[in-house]
Amino acid sequence: MPGDKKHNWYLARAERAFQNGNVLEKVKAIVGPNNMPAIEQSKLAEEALTRMKAGKKPTPKQLAALEFVIRLMRPVPLSQNGALANLDKQVAPSFPDWPTFQTSIKPYLYSIGRIDIAPKEGIGTGFLVSDGILVTNKHVLDILSKGSGELEKGQAVVRFKFESGSTDDETPTDITGVIGVHDELDIALLKVNKQKFTKTRQPLALDTTPVETGLAVVAIGYPFEDTKRNPLFINALFSKKYGVKRAAPGEVSSTGENSIYHDCSTLGGNSGSPILSMKTAQVVGLHRDGYFLYRNEAVDAASLNEFIQPHL
Repeated sequence: MPGDKKHNWYLARAERAFQNGNVLEKVKAIVGPNNMPAIEQSKLAEEALTRMKAGKKPTPKQLAALEFVIRLMRPVPLSQNGALANLDKQVAPSFPDWPTFQTSIKPYLYSIGRIDIAPKEGIGTGFLVSDGILVTNKHVLDILSKGSGELEKGQAVVRFKFESGSTDDETPTDITGVIGVHDELDIALLKVNKQKFTKTRQPLALDTTPVETGLAVVAIGYPFEDTKRNPLFINALFSKKYGVKRAAPGEVSSTGENSIYHDCSTLGGNSGSPILSMKTAQVVGLHRDGYFLYRNEAVDAASLNEFIQPHL
C-alpha cells in the first residue's frame, strides 16, 4: 500500500494496541523491566508513534520496532476448568469484545484438543468440525504418521481437556484414520471416535465471509516451548506453562489468496489451531504457519469449508 496509507494504518493499529498509554511502561509490565531488547525496541516504537502523530514519516527502523512492540501486546490467557481467563489490565482495553468472547466460546472449548503421538507426545492442535471429524494441518499428520499420510487406532490421540492445573483424568479420544488431505493448503481431516455430543463437544462453526484487516481474532491451541526459535522473554508471556490450552487474541493484519495473516501469539504446537472471530466465536481460519512476533498465516475459512464439505 502507498506510504501515507500504510503509516496511517500502522498508527490506527498502534492506537488500538496501546490505547494512548505509555508504550515503554506497558511493555515493561508485559515482559519485565529488565528485558533490554524489548525496552530498546519500545523507545524506537515511541519515536515512530510521535512522528506519525505529527504527520511525519517514521524511519524503517522505527516502524519495525513499532510492529515488534505491537506484537508484544498480544497475551496468551489460559483455559482452565472450561473457561478462559481474563485479560491483563495492560491489554484489556485493546480487546473490548473479550468478555463476550469468553462467554460465547465456552460451549466449544472442549471441542478443541491437543493432538498427541500416543501415548502422550504433544504435536499440535485440532478441532471438531463435525461428528467424528477433526481438522488440523497436513504437516501435523506427517509428524504423526512419519510421513506416510496414513493412521490407524493406536498411533495418535486427541485430548480435549488438557488444561493447566487440571486434575481431570479424561480418557483421550483415539484418532482412527485419515479422511482427506489438501497438500497445497496444508489441511488434514482426521477420523476420531464419534461422540455423543453434549454441551462440551459441539463442532465449531465456520464463517466463510471474507474477513477485513483489523478484525479482532483469537487463536486457541497448545503452544509448546521452542528455545531454538523463540526469544527468552516468551517465558514472561507464557509463565513457563507450555503444551496446555491457551487463547491468544490479536487481529488480522492482512489477507491473501486462500489465506489470512494475523498477529496472535503462537508457538509450535499451535499448528491446527482455529482462528476465531472475537465477535462471533466462529472459525475464520485454520492456523498453519508462524514465527513468533513476526508472521502468522492461516487458511481462510472459505477455502477450509470448500475442502471439508465433500467429506461430511
